[in-house]
Amino acid sequence: MRGPMKERIGLLVMDYGTPNCEADLMPYYTSIRRGYAPTEAEVAVLKKRYDAIGGLSPLAAITEGQAELLAKQLNEHSDDVSYELFIGHKHMPPFIEDAVSTMGEAGITKAVAIVMAPYFSLFATASYFERAKRRAARYGMTICEVSAWNEEPEFSAYWHQALQTTLAAVQTETPDQIGVIFTAHSLPYHVIHMGDTYPEAVAATAKRIAESVGLTSYELAWQSAGVRGDWLTPDVETVTREIVTKNDVKAVVYVPIGFVCDHLEILYDNDIACRALCDELKVTYERVPMPNADELFVKAMAQAVRHLPVKDEVAE
Repeated sequence: MRGPMKERIGLLVMDYGTPNCEADLMPYYTSIRRGYAPTEAEVAVLKKRYDAIGGLSPLAAITEGQAELLAKQLNEHSDDVSYELFIGHKHMPPFIEDAVSTMGEAGITKAVAIVMAPYFSLFATASYFERAKRRAARYGMTICEVSAWNEEPEFSAYWHQALQTTLAAVQTETPDQIGVIFTAHSLPYHVIHMGDTYPEAVAATAKRIAESVGLTSYELAWQSAGVRGDWLTPDVETVTREIVTKNDVKAVVYVPIGFVCDHLEILYDNDIACRALCDELKVTYERVPMPNADELFVKAMAQAVRHLPVKDEVAE
């Protein structure tokens, strides 16, 4: 006998997006700048960065792998719900709206949405959900959102294990000669003045992970700021110089807890720019491995989705 039919639930996974080829650079950058086209010089700088990491970012492929594993983990432990995966990007096709429309045309009436960014932010993640829900209204679709998932135990467990392993592998005479810097993407100051809780959430997560591995001293820095306006400080370059100058640091370990995978901000801003700075300062550069499609890390997302009262949601 066949078992009871499972309820179909859309699983909308959203990320920033990344160019798939050189021709995508201009429209991608234009989208980031809210419709204002960049100059040729600005595009050239961006192209140079992509060239430095091999020509393309692995973000799209990694996000797909993370999303597929997330759907797999959810469906393996669900008796009455069948999650159907849809992926939408903020700045590249298929856009968030495209993914929602595909869900609607497939007959999906309920969905859960998660952003591949673990912390809630008015500046960043909130806009993803707004775009998804605006398009969902056309189809009478209810979308239940995972606003943040940085406090899931599996999230901290991944970073604990990765940091502990990295620290154990650093070759210095004493542990005091290792400087640890937790990093996350910077935000414009005007968003902070609006009451965005993102900095506090990142700081609390860094404290939790640092304590879990027994660190008595660590730093929090912001990286990958935009080129216009005032952004959250202290930036990672300033903090790196300060800990090397003020302390007898022989190695700097970077822990990018604000990111979920290898992409431009990690492979260039950390592995090239921060490494070059460490070389200049004559200290060893080390970085904790990114989660990518690590099963424990993806389980944090799955747990956050399971906490949602999806079956109890009623379309408004």
